[in-house]
Amino acid sequence: MNNLSSFISAQSAHKARKVVTHPNKEGAPSYLRSLKEQVVQILTTGTLGNTFYVTGEQLGNEALQVLLQARQECPEFLAKALVYARNEGLMKTLPVLGLTVLSGGRGNKAYFEAVFNQVIRTPDDLRAFVQLSKSGVVPGRNGLGGVTREAVRQWLGNLSEYHAVKYGSAASQEITLRDILRLTHPKPLSEAQSELFGWLVKGKEALNGNSKSNPQIRSLEALKQAITEEEQIALIKKGRLPFEVVIPSLKATSPAIWSELLHQAPYFNLLRNLVTFTRHNVFASDENVRYAVQKLTDLQAVQHSKVLPFRFFDAWKRYVAMDNPDSRISDALRQALELSFVNMPLLAGKVVAIGTDTSGSMYWGTINPKSTTRYIDIAAIFTGALLRQVKDRVIPLPFDTEVYPNLGLSTRDNILTTAEKLESLGGGGTAIGAPIQYLLDRKLKADVFIGITDQEEWAFGNGRYSSGSFLDLWSQYRRQVAPQAKAYLITIAPYRDAVAPQSAKGIRFIYGWNDRVLRYISLDLEGGASQVQEIEQIVLQDTGV
Repeated sequence: MNNLSSFISAQSAHKARKVVTHPNKEGAPSYLRSLKEQVVQILTTGTLGNTFYVTGEQLGNEALQVLLQARQECPEFLAKALVYARNEGLMKTLPVLGLTVLSGGRGNKAYFEAVFNQVIRTPDDLRAFVQLSKSGVVPGRNGLGGVTREAVRQWLGNLSEYHAVKYGSAASQEITLRDILRLTHPKPLSEAQSELFGWLVKGKEALNGNSKSNPQIRSLEALKQAITEEEQIALIKKGRLPFEVVIPSLKATSPAIWSELLHQAPYFNLLRNLVTFTRHNVFASDENVRYAVQKLTDLQAVQHSKVLPFRFFDAWKRYVAMDNPDSRISDALRQALELSFVNMPLLAGKVVAIGTDTSGSMYWGTINPKSTTRYIDIAAIFTGALLRQVKDRVIPLPFDTEVYPNLGLSTRDNILTTAEKLESLGGGGTAIGAPIQYLLDRKLKADVFIGITDQEEWAFGNGRYSSGSFLDLWSQYRRQVAPQAKAYLITIAPYRDAVAPQSAKGIRFIYGWNDRVLRYISLDLEGGASQVQEIEQIVLQDTGV
């Protein structure tokens, strides 16, 4: 939530400031894609943190301007894109910002109501939405009232006990569930719900005499008073109490308590806290190691978790950086990353050239302040996954100002091995045309070119490896070498600068960080829907329009 607060503060001071989008951040010519593509890009790659080229404040302002324009010109598409970005793109902050924008548009009430519950999935989403609504930084939305108040009330009516326990802390410096209840005054639909709301507002004193009501809340309150380890473990198990509330409730912990927390941990909690569990000697037990390995490598668990692929890479980097990591767990993380791409269609019967942007801007900063993941990490993971899916000839062409064809990338390497090789480059300027120059110079015919980049191209022209821009070289390549070739530019940064206009032939743009992004290549090659078309096909229920 701190990231969101910084954005709100910055927006309050700099409302309606115009953003220059051309030339690009390095002064080279660039193009704007369609408004719908810009919406998808903002929602699926957006960050409010600082990047190499611009600050989080600037990115936030650019995102807000795009979303406001979409609210005016294509509100139905915006509503569908919010659903897609939150549930398929697995993003949170920018879809919530987009929902706040949508709520402030005249005539968009039905769209807002249709998608609210599909965007607001957790109490953290709800807190962010309320905070944005009250901040006044979104034109057309200045406070929680009318349609927004009623949507929040209805959402709270379905608040689970587990979510109340996990997210119900009143100690946060940001807006809390208690604050939201006081703002909206939802009417409880049952005695148990009345008690749950009362507990969030007043704490333990609101619990009634029905010992069978809200058992998780009662287990948590009892845990705060428990003295013996045996009693504490029994309450954690009985209440299925999450990690986030157990630790603050205990004055001291033990390996046995941490072991129980391991067995209670949902998939993402386990992935995120492997280092913490290790530090508390949980994995001194072979049984616990086997349990963690089995859970991490369970295909259904990986798919059900909806964890972004880079999270596995992030967890692996943190874990192997520890003193004396267990090879069984580090290998399980490698396998889990592979499993996160298991349903991706094969790229068969095609010669595929893969250009991975390893320029300096890809290494600088992280995708958000709470992550260690950089753009190069996402690009490297995607490259590793693509290599595993190509069944015919592949031409790996990592680049910055020039191409590095002899890095030893292989379709037989696992994803992390490929990522480690690409990370070792750490290059300079950006010339997205460099891989195309390489193909042109050698008259190498590729059916498909896949570029994974932030699209901030500038290092081309006289005296450089690339004689021209990507667009110029690609047009030349199609004329001289491969007339039917298709280029797919996977864009993993929120900058709206693009290396080709909407009218460019044989070039497709795809946006995002999740495994689904790579699937659009196979779908498009088979004549399926593009990313924008798939979003347009989403059916909004009960819109009334």
